[in-house]
Order: sequence, then structure tokens, then C-alpha cells
Amino acid sequence: MVSSARERVNELVRRLPPATGPIALIVLVVLAGNAMFVLRLANNDPIAWTAGISHYLCRVTCGRPMIDPNVGFITQSLGHLAAADVLHGHFPWWNYFEGLGQPLVGEMQSAALFPLTLLFALSSGLVWFHVSLEVIAGVSTYFLARRLSLPIFFATVAGMLFALNGTYAWLGNAVLNPVAFLPMLVLGVEMILDSTSSRTQRGWYVAAIALALSIYAGFPEVAYFDGLFAGAWALARLSSVPRDRRGRALRRLGLGGVVGVVLALPVLVPFADFLKAAFVGSHTAAVDGVIHLQPPAIAMFLDPYVFGTIFSNAAVAPVWGEIGGYFGAGVCALALVGLFGERHRHLRIFLVAWLVVGLAGAFNVLHFRVLWNLIPLVATASFPRYVMPSCELAVVLLAALGLYDVVKVPRTSKLFTAMCALTGLLLVWATWHASAINRDLKLSSKAHVIFYGLEALPFIAIVLLLVLGRFPRARVTPLLIALVVVGESVLLFFVPTAESAKQITVDYAPIHFLQRHQHESRFLDFAVLYPNWASEFHLNSLSAIDLPFPRNYKNFIENRLYPGLTPGNQFVVKGGIVGVEALEHQLITHFRTYENASVKYLLVPSKVVVAPQLLRLGVTQVFRDSLATIYEMPHPRAFFSTSSSSCTVRSTSDNVATTNCSAPGSTLLRTELSMKGWTATVNGQPVTIKTVNGVYQSVPLPAGAATVEYRFYPPHERYALLAGLLGGLFLLASFLNERRPFFGARPRARHRAP
Repeated sequence: MVSSARERVNELVRRLPPATGPIALIVLVVLAGNAMFVLRLANNDPIAWTAGISHYLCRVTCGRPMIDPNVGFITQSLGHLAAADVLHGHFPWWNYFEGLGQPLVGEMQSAALFPLTLLFALSSGLVWFHVSLEVIAGVSTYFLARRLSLPIFFATVAGMLFALNGTYAWLGNAVLNPVAFLPMLVLGVEMILDSTSSRTQRGWYVAAIALALSIYAGFPEVAYFDGLFAGAWALARLSSVPRDRRGRALRRLGLGGVVGVVLALPVLVPFADFLKAAFVGSHTAAVDGVIHLQPPAIAMFLDPYVFGTIFSNAAVAPVWGEIGGYFGAGVCALALVGLFGERHRHLRIFLVAWLVVGLAGAFNVLHFRVLWNLIPLVATASFPRYVMPSCELAVVLLAALGLYDVVKVPRTSKLFTAMCALTGLLLVWATWHASAINRDLKLSSKAHVIFYGLEALPFIAIVLLLVLGRFPRARVTPLLIALVVVGESVLLFFVPTAESAKQITVDYAPIHFLQRHQHESRFLDFAVLYPNWASEFHLNSLSAIDLPFPRNYKNFIENRLYPGLTPGNQFVVKGGIVGVEALEHQLITHFRTYENASVKYLLVPSKVVVAPQLLRLGVTQVFRDSLATIYEMPHPRAFFSTSSSSCTVRSTSDNVATTNCSAPGSTLLRTELSMKGWTATVNGQPVTIKTVNGVYQSVPLPAGAATVEYRFYPPHERYALLAGLLGGLFLLASFLNERRPFFGARPRARHRAP
């Protein structure tokens, strides 16, 4: 009986696809890197450090687990809103809860139409969203390495390393979303080039789907840089295709690119429409076109925590603000070995060339950034951050090729030892260079121990690799080398997760008060519920932070609400108590304008004593607890109001109002942002929306009872949806046509030669 059961299990295992084991290992490594979150030993909810409405318990210190606070302002809050909209049967076209309202799909960073965004409906959605992206990245890299004829062992190592790359470890916000589809896009390119001798066209399907998903993922700049990498890869690899087949390869590459863009039109078109009416902040050639990394970043690529954990050392804060990831010492040592191998020589040259020109542009070596800026759109993007994922993929592939050379090419053992020694010397230089900068770093005794442990980690990895290099022919050496390099990657990835709060307790009392009493009115935040966290809780907040940002609202803020506020895409309290006092002054100065924007409540930290002038203006306290105090404005304008006292108005939602006017000629004012895409009907008949004060919406009202309904739909979206649908049908039809023998069609008769 036992023998029979064992045989059945063995038979089941034999029937599993060959990639089952590698994929399982990649998933396990990703879970190990995120173990603190998966096992609930830490809480990665960014509300702890991007808002002031929670209490949190730390371990040694409460560090910053991610570089970019937009993981809270945008990724979490707007992702949750988009998921809630979709699950309730609504297209997430518009966000009513941010500022005066603005597009949600067109905002792009929310990734509102990206399938994985639905995970944000879960209480720990951000964890599983990131885990899913990391698994996709790792598995795609595995299949890419296999397509490059690397054996399963080496391809699995490559998948593990890229799944835990430095971008995923550090950034946190929407920048990392498209990175998952970079190896998939390159895999599609390789499949196209490999299939030019046959009628099989599956490569362009993969390339098209990868390109579309990278755009839906919500950060078009990163998708663009990844596309540049894939295009350069295709050109470099085209030389390996026989001359008579290059035309077919180019046609299929072009088809994959065109269909991928067509599939993504439902999100690209709203984005383009929003850009026409948007402010894009510092994303101009005059600003972004000259941004580059400072020299301390060189050390961080090898030893990521040589200056401490994320933003723990203020002396290198500008580097943390621009860097897009790291490589790691062990991976770099293997990548250096990979520079010299003969197998896939042209590919290695391309990977090295991309690394050199990418890093030269990131550090602006010899003003190399100027050359990059000649490429359309590059000058208006944060180049050092967005080029880094492709550089990380190049390093990982070189490392996998280097590991293959160490194992399969006997004469590589001395080279391996030399490259490990060189990496060790570079680590010594990095530590020496960082010592002067770290001199003023203030740490507790426990934190000092942890800091020295982090600083020693890459040295330990290199020493272990040097020891293993002395036994090149031992059977376990390849496995041990892989364990060292992958283990280092897991530990480096693990560090920011351990900086997260052990426990977070959100103060829901003020949130629930606003949810019960606010209705369609708005509140103004004074550094309690930073924007756009109100979107997560379906609360209307006048405050906002985003990019793109509605240009008319930016102008309204600068002219009517807070003159002199910078940057223009951040209507938010900055600078602690000084920032709170500055906003209080603006509120007092422009009190009626805030009331006219339907601001009914002020959300203020309880430790702040409000200015006496506000109390004299009629502001009254209506709620208080240990963290937040809520004040009510005396005469806020209703979200819907009429121009005549002879009219009454009632509203059941942000989009529907019923009015009753005794005479014609009145108008209904709605304090929602006026933009192209909004339409209104009165008793079912379309009416023209006029813009009031540069931002609000006004429609004419008839005498008697009337029902006014509003609807937002991106101006050209119906054509984009139609094109996307046709693109999807074309891809599906092409796929089925290629496999028609499997769907009932008769195979062609084979003729024997006479």
C-alpha cells in the first residue's frame, strides 16, 4: 500500500512541468525576503510614516522602510480606492476625494486598471501586491535565462536575484510596478528572434502583453526606459539572426510593439487627456535633464547600507532621494566574471555597454547625461532612478553567466578569485569613503551593533566566495556559491522590512466622525491625515499631492488659497508646527474662499493650539481625542448650491441633485473641479457646464422640479476602449489561428516525395 502511494506521488511529480521546482524556489525566496510582513512580525502599512493619525511600536528604531512616501500618498491610498470602485461595479475614472476632484485612471500612478491593483481590497494588499510583482519578475527572468540556453540551476539563481532586486527593496511606490514586466518583455524579444525560422509567432504575443501590462502598471516613465532597454537588446541580438530572416524579425518586433501600445490605449488616452490640463511639476528638461547621482552612491551600489538604513544619515539624503536601487557585492563579483566569458559574447558586450552608458548617465560622467537627453522624453524624467531596473537586470544576467562560467569553464576559477578580491578592495574603499560621512551619525548602542553588522554583510559574502573559489571542482561548490549570493540578496532585501513598525494602531475615531458627518463637504488637513489618505477612507479632502496635478486647481491654490505655496503639485502642510501655523495664516486671510470650497471641517493635531483669530471667525471644536481635534467652519458653502434664494436643492450623492425653483434663470453651482469629460443632464436633457472661478461647475436650472445628474468619462475613452478591444481580439485570433489544428481544423495532408 505504501509502495503504491509512493509510486503515485512519483508519477505525479514526473508529470509536473520542469519549471515547477524553480518557480517554487523563486516564490520561497520572495516570501523569505518579505518574511517580516508575511508572518506579520512587522506592519508595512505606510500610514505609520506618511500620516499623523496612528500610534506605532518599534523594535530598535523606527526607520523608514521605503524611500518614496508616495507609496502611502498614492500607491496605497489611490490603489485601494480604485480596487473598491472596480469591486463595486464602477469604472475608476474619477477621484472625488482628492482636492476638488481629479481623474483617477488618467492620474496613471494609481494603476487603476492594472489587474493586480485589486489586491488592495485586502487588508494587507500592499504586501501581496509587491510579492506578486516580485514573483512575476523572478519567474520571467528564469524563463528569459532558459531562453538564453542557461541550465535550470543557473536560470533559477537569476530569477531569485532579480526577484529581490534593489529597486524592489527600496522604492516602494509605483516606480517599481512596471519592473516586473521588463524580463518578460525581453523574453518576448528573444522568442521573436528565435522563431524567425518558423511560422510560430508566440514571441510577439508575449512582447505585446508584457508591454501592455508594463503600461497598465502605472508608471509610464519606467515602462519607457524598459522599452528602450528591450529595443536596444533587440538591435544587439539581431546580428545573431541570419540576414534573410531579419525582415521577418523586425516585422514581428514591430507588431508586438504596436499591439502592446494598442492594448494599453484605454489607460494611455485618459493619461494623455489629463496631461493637456495638468501641471507636471519638476518634470521639465530644465530640471530633470540635469539631475544625477552624487559620488557617495557609488559605494551604495556595492554596500547598500554603508551609510546606514534608508534616510538614517541626513548627510546623504540627496542620494537617497534620487537612487533607484543597488546591486550587492556578491552579485557584482559574479557579474565581473561574466564580463569575460565566450558564450553569448555579443550579449555580454551589450549588457556591459548598457551598464556603462546607464551609469555614466546616472552620474553624469563627462556630461554623458547630455547624450541621453537627445532621446525623446528622457530629459523630462528622473533618469538615475528610472534607468536603474534595467541596469539591475543587466547585472543579474551577467552574474548568472559568470556563475555558469565558474562551474563549466575550468580556467575561470582564477578569474573568479581575482574578481572577488577586486570586489573586496572596492568594499574597503567604500567603507573608507563612508567613514568621514558617517562620523556624525548618532545611533544608540543597539543600533550601532546593527549598523556594524550591516556593514560587515557584504564583506562576509565576499570572504565566503573567496574561500569557495579555492575548491572550484568540488560538487557542492556551485550550490554553495549560489547560496551565498542569493542569501546576501535576501538579507539585503530584508533590512528595510525590519525597519517597519512592529505594530500600528490607527486612530479611527476622527475618521469615523468625518465619515458620519461630512457628507459631500470637505475637510482641510493640518498634518494629521496627509493627502491622499482621505481617498482610502472615502473622505473629501481639500488637500492633495499628486503628479500629474490639475493645472486649474494649482492656479486656484496659488491665487486664492495659499499664494506662494511650492511645489505646485503639493497642497500639504510641510515643516511641522511652522507649516501648521503658515496654513492657519492662509486660512484666516482667505477664510471665505475656503468656505466657498465647501470646507466644513478642519483636522488639526491635538497638540496644536489653534490661532485665536480662527475662533473669533466662528470656528468651533466638535471632536477631540489624543491625536486629532476637529473644528467646524461656521458657514461652509454646500457642495451643491443655487444662485437664487427661490430655489431649494437636495443631493443624494456627489453626482445627483434635485432642485425646485419658483422661477427660471437660476444656476446650480457644484464645487467639483471642472474638466473636459464632465457632462450634465437636467431632467435627462444635456446641458452645458460652465466653469466658475476657474475651477467650479455651473449649470442652468429650469423653473419647477428638476433632477441634475453628472457623469465623468475621459473625452476620447470610447475610441480607446474600442481600439484596445480590437487589439485584444486580433491577438487572440492570431493565437488561435496559429494553433487551429488543436481547435478542430483539419491538419494539412502531408505529401511524400516521389
